[in-house]
Amino acid sequence: MPDAEARPGKAGRPLSPAFLIRGATEEDAEALGRLSVTLGYGTEQEAVPGRLRAILASDSNLVVVAADPTGRVVGWLQAQAVCRLHTGSKVEITGLLVDPEVRRHGVGRRLVAEAERWAGGRSIEGMVVRSNVARVGSHRFCPALGFDLSKTQAVYQKDLRGRA
Repeated sequence: MPDAEARPGKAGRPLSPAFLIRGATEEDAEALGRLSVTLGYGTEQEAVPGRLRAILASDSNLVVVAADPTGRVVGWLQAQAVCRLHTGSKVEITGLLVDPEVRRHGVGRRLVAEAERWAGGRSIEGMVVRSNVARVGSHRFCPALGFDLSKTQAVYQKDLRGRA
């Protein structure tokens, strides 16, 4: 995937060209899992390679990473193209993580721009991102990228593992 061009960010801060935005590979699984745990997700490290392999095999999913000049993965984004009866076709950003050490350097903005580029080739009507109310920084970041708050919701889960 082409690296995004450096340009001023919303607040006039230059986006660092030092970070390479590229498609994730299976070799990135350990770094993606480690970054997820670092940022508070209870990711089962041993499950990440299989999950990443399945996601990369799907035409409806995108996973891109940001790597620093040494090649260290410092951020990742997963997006999924979905079509729902009630909302139409959307690309949903299902995961976006940037190492705290490099936040506010344009990494997240460039990852989102790559997802938008990917969506552009799919006749997509819109883009969606969900964020936990506890992630205060993302509630400033998303509007700065042109996302509008459309609703708040409760999320319910049911564990289906171990059922016969």
